[in-house]
Amino acid sequence: MKVKVKFKEKEFSVNVEKRGDNGVPILMLHGIPTNARLWRHVQKALENDYVTYAMDMIGYGQSDMPLDDFNHSLVNQAEIVKEVITGLGIKGKVILVAHDHGGGVAQILASKYAEYITRLVLIDPVCFDQWPVCEVEGLAALDGADEQTLQAAMGQAVANFPALLRMGSYDGSPFTDKNCKQNYLQFWGRGPGLTGFKSLIRVSADPKQSDTDVDYSNIKCPTLVVWAENDNFMSKDGANMLKNAIRGPVRVQYIPQAGHWVQEDKPNEVSFYIKDFITEWESLNI
Repeated sequence: MKVKVKFKEKEFSVNVEKRGDNGVPILMLHGIPTNARLWRHVQKALENDYVTYAMDMIGYGQSDMPLDDFNHSLVNQAEIVKEVITGLGIKGKVILVAHDHGGGVAQILASKYAEYITRLVLIDPVCFDQWPVCEVEGLAALDGADEQTLQAAMGQAVANFPALLRMGSYDGSPFTDKNCKQNYLQFWGRGPGLTGFKSLIRVSADPKQSDTDVDYSNIKCPTLVVWAENDNFMSKDGANMLKNAIRGPVRVQYIPQAGHWVQEDKPNEVSFYIKDFITEWESLNI
């Protein structure tokens, strides 16, 4: 489905993948360089018990890819997520589940708009000084390059993309060539021209996070922090740093034999811990 949102007098179309018809609503955010389809296995595992929405953030997947009239900062993305929550009619009811760059967005939203969500789940999120990683910096360096340079770079990026996804996996096995192309790579080939690739560069170059973007003392809802033990991109130290910083109750859960793309490596474990966390708090008025 498409959700129309307004931000600074401009209207954007946000793609949202919905599964399930009953239960508590869950909104899922992805990170760089993925999209809503990262959550497809987790959504399937939860669809009998919850209504799940996985959204493509602005600049990703099947959502709008503005190149010149939107700054893809974590703060701005949080504003878009807020508007999506409103558009879906789930304000004050939704559990926000977020990964990677989306985890940074979720932290900002939870600290600025606590009344919009009831629970928070952060899965291998960017936090503190763990952003940006060198792979993202490499793409960001292409921002503003001429068309000829971008055309050549795109060919190299396409060739290297499966290897990047496999590097973020425990053993690489989920990322077959078919999976990489159908669920991830195809969206960075969106036209016209090099629009998709330029958007990938822009979402890598724009996001900046300062120490003032997140006031952890304002995050008071129950929070689950999930970390893959074999994450090659984000240090596990972030889990305890978040636990110590967030004002509300925080539970930390590690998943063994899983890489950064834990939703692909261990989707059943991810869905189990989300469900267990929701069940743990569902009878309490917090």
